[in-house]
Amino acid sequence: MKKITERHVQAIWYDEALRPRRLYTRRGSEVTVISPGEWNFGPGPDFRNAVLEIGREHRRVAGDVEVHLCPADWDLHGHGRDACYRNVVAHVTWNCGPDPASLPPGAVTIWIGRFVMADTSFSPEQIDLAAYPYARLPAGARPCESKIGSDPDVARRVLAEAGRHRLRAKARRMSGRLDAPSADRRQVFYEEVMTALGYKRNQAQFRRVAERLPIAVLPEDGEAAKTAMLVAGGFEEWDRRGIRPGNTPERRLACAAGIFTATPIMKFTETDDFSVMGCRAMVAAMCGGRYLGRGRASAVLANVIAPFALAENRLGEPPAWLPPEDVSEPVRLTAFRMFGRDHNPAAFYSTNGLLIQGLLQIYRDCCLRFHPDCGDCVLLEPPTPGCENNLEPRCDGG
Repeated sequence: MKKITERHVQAIWYDEALRPRRLYTRRGSEVTVISPGEWNFGPGPDFRNAVLEIGREHRRVAGDVEVHLCPADWDLHGHGRDACYRNVVAHVTWNCGPDPASLPPGAVTIWIGRFVMADTSFSPEQIDLAAYPYARLPAGARPCESKIGSDPDVARRVLAEAGRHRLRAKARRMSGRLDAPSADRRQVFYEEVMTALGYKRNQAQFRRVAERLPIAVLPEDGEAAKTAMLVAGGFEEWDRRGIRPGNTPERRLACAAGIFTATPIMKFTETDDFSVMGCRAMVAAMCGGRYLGRGRASAVLANVIAPFALAENRLGEPPAWLPPEDVSEPVRLTAFRMFGRDHNPAAFYSTNGLLIQGLLQIYRDCCLRFHPDCGDCVLLEPPTPGCENNLEPRCDGG
């Protein structure tokens, strides 16, 4: 028999077809898996936002799940000292052993191997590890797939409205900053771009660098600006988890210096041309000097430049088309839920950045809030007069 690996155990936990129907904690309480959680490819627990019911009283708990071969691996990997694991509610292991003392309070240990091996027909060879997670979704079609995903035209209209909603929410937040008595519009724009360049894990740090090194005193010379950026960044505690060597905060600060000294990005605070050609020209200009890739430049356009123009009324409505940014894990997961695992991304969203923004908004306002009880999702309700697809603004710079 092929050797069981941690990846096998992750697949078993995630896939309803492989996971035993009846599971118990190490202390004998029955566990019902309402949702195994979202497969996490980044640092931290293996699954985010899982929902379990535990014991005869069906006590519902929500949080993260960490998977190991042995219970002792928890301490071996230092998770008890890592704040990323403080929201773990279940420690799923293949082998049995004592509960690690450093598990978060209330977290349960589920020894899954004994329940899987009770099926004499089970073999690790039957698990296609390359199929996880996107070729295998836990449970059947989501309500949104059957209602929206069967018609690309309807789906694109829903995504476009969600995308417009997202850009307007960002514009409202920027308007609040611009309306402050001491607001410097160029500094506000600069801080917003810097925040976007911080990616997911270092947005706050990049914003503080922009506050510490204002645009008014940023050197015009590229090398001098790079040195100033690195000095300003030297006061920050960077989150380096899962960051590739070529994408360190220091490297991104150096690229930021090039963006603000060698590209016309600050001139975009004056533009009102958000036509297809205008948007493409802005992305091409930001990519000059190879400080930004096209995907990240498109994300800056969607998350900062267009909302900033909306906030200043240089742009009346969100553009109907934006250059497509890179497809992130939340976008891919939401698309699989809405359109099924065999959908063609180009037919639904991948050629238009506004539609990608729509998927991000639906992920934040619907999937995170209502999953796994998808039947109650507001996306499926008739629109409330005066509301846009019943979505509420949750703009946090992402």
